[in-house]
Amino acid sequence: MEKALSLHKGSSEDIQEKNNIRKMLTSFFKERECFTLVRPLINEEKLQDLDKMSFDDLRPEFVNQVIGFRKRVIGRMKPKTLNGQKLDGQLYLSMLNSYVGAINEGAVPNIENAWSYMCQEQCTKVLVESYETF
Repeated sequence: MEKALSLHKGSSEDIQEKNNIRKMLTSFFKERECFTLVRPLINEEKLQDLDKMSFDDLRPEFVNQVIGFRKRVIGRMKPKTLNGQKLDGQLYLSMLNSYVGAINEGAVPNIENAWSYMCQEQCTKVLVESYETF
């Protein structure tokens, strides 16, 4: 993963664009870690229906690794903050929507723009709730 995120040499527009994405990912995700899992099933054909299976249908090694992964993620979780404010689920979703929107438009997400977007969205939500109350 680190090799894939390392900057490539060159000055072409394509290389610069991909390097900007690499920079963005490494700046947003300062702590990175890979976690490998065994295949959930041995039977290749059953992999197509993986979403319909229960944990009991999966390889025990895979289930144990998933449980370990969940514990690792939950044990390392910290509240997400932006401009010093802890984000609740709605604010975090707003921030993600802002970032995804910027990425989809070919831009690099901007924290200040995301903050403005989140504030505007929250104000709109409160305004709508106020109208509904009265």
